[in-house]
Amino acid sequence: MATSDIPQAQDRKMEPRGKETLEREGTRPGWVFRPDVDIVEMPEEYLVTADLPGVGEDDVQIQLEKGVLTIDALPSVRPDSAWHPVHGEYRVGAYRREFAMSEAIDAEAITARVQDGVLEIRLPKTRRHQPRRIEIARG
Repeated sequence: MATSDIPQAQDRKMEPRGKETLEREGTRPGWVFRPDVDIVEMPEEYLVTADLPGVGEDDVQIQLEKGVLTIDALPSVRPDSAWHPVHGEYRVGAYRREFAMSEAIDAEAITARVQDGVLEIRLPKTRRHQPRRIEIARG
């Protein structure tokens, strides 16, 4: 392979990924963002992690109603109204995500915590949806 075939650092651009705004949310003033979320399935539970920059444990509300898990958050620290940046790539606003819940989730055992702007929700599976070992009958 010739050195001219290898992309040089200046040829590769990193494109910033913008925050995704909600299209149908129209009842709140200001920006409402859809936070990035990872969902990992483990044998006994699902683990949901959501990036919520600027949000502390008193700034987030999680609700389960009619089979829908809703995350609402509003950072407690907001820019001063006199603040007028010359250039800005970061917007401050509320966060909202909704997830349809499976009947495999034990709704009474859901737990959540926030640390360093990351929300972690643990959704335990009901016992009948957890893996189990079936013993072979002897004789």
